[in-house]
Amino acid sequence: MSTESSAMTTAPAKAYQVNRAAQLLDVSRSTIYRMVKEKRLVMVKIGKRGSRITAESIAGVLNQPQ
Repeated sequence: MSTESSAMTTAPAKAYQVNRAAQLLDVSRSTIYRMVKEKRLVMVKIGKRGSRITAESIAGVLNQPQ
């Protein structure tokens, strides 16, 4: 076994697709878009058509007291 392949690790995601963000927060896609509009989540554009929700904003929502 090569030490090079065993040393490789997957870096944590810095941004998630809308579907994955919805899974992480256990909400619908429309709720994700509403939270972006309310500025509770941060969406970044990737190219012309792509968009992602930042991991930092998801963590912020998860860490809010209920």
